[in-house]
Amino acid sequence: MDALSKLQEKNKIHSKHQRNARWSTVWAFCLLSPLLFSYGYEFYFSVIQNIKIETPHPSIALFGSLGFGLPLAAMGDLMLFKRVSKLFLLTIAEAWFIWLWVVTPLSWLAFLPLIPAFVILQVQLPKIKAGK
Repeated sequence: MDALSKLQEKNKIHSKHQRNARWSTVWAFCLLSPLLFSYGYEFYFSVIQNIKIETPHPSIALFGSLGFGLPLAAMGDLMLFKRVSKLFLLTIAEAWFIWLWVVTPLSWLAFLPLIPAFVILQVQLPKIKAGK
């Protein structure tokens, strides 16, 4: 029975690691979605519609996406929400960022969701430090 309990524990740990790996893929795709959207937006208007639009250079789009996504991901990882609610909030923040970063040229306003994320993190910080 001892061997079976050890095997059951190993299986539980393995399934937890697999579940975390799947969620990591989802998070990575969500964080890179502004960059992918900017490429698709530029391709659609320049190739399909044959309209010349002003878009940021791909390296600027990359640094902007990472400059927004990585702090948001770091703060979101520490927050005490369920994964589904984190994904929902990340989707809203990314949609806001995509709209203001890619579609309309209001880049300073695109980074606004970082402020509420920081405030939520500061409110939850005592519980996070307590290990709850």
